[in-house]
Amino acid sequence: MAISIPERDSTVEKPPCPDHLREDIDVCDIQLSYSILLGRLTKLGFAVLLVIFFLYLFGILDDYVPKQLLPHYWSHPLNQYLRMTEVTTGWSWLGGLHFGDFLILLPLAFLASITAICLLSITLRFFRGREPLQGILAILEIIVLVVAASGLLKVGGH
Repeated sequence: MAISIPERDSTVEKPPCPDHLREDIDVCDIQLSYSILLGRLTKLGFAVLLVIFFLYLFGILDDYVPKQLLPHYWSHPLNQYLRMTEVTTGWSWLGGLHFGDFLILLPLAFLASITAICLLSITLRFFRGREPLQGILAILEIIVLVVAASGLLKVGGH
């Protein structure tokens, strides 16, 4: 999947760059590209979240846990809720995307991944601008985000 970097709107005044920045890489354009993509993807994710929520709320999408029973289940600790509803933890929610109460997690996962997508979109520009250290750091940040989201590292008491 190719991610395109949005072009800067020529009518928008470019933010001033500090004098100490090298001229062979335009950090401000990279920051602007990142922020434009971040704004667009956030709006998209939020819009999809709202659509799915209303489809779920108004019963257009089927429930896994009936909405009328939610107040009863919510009064219990998490481990009892999971046992009573037979919901499993981790990435198993992907298997229940045909239910509205699981499908709503998809735009949330998308919103959580936007930082990695934006970093990926600017990484190549760092290398083209002869800033390989910035590119390597961006790649390392993406790796950390992906590993953390994957659940491969079971750290902490949760």
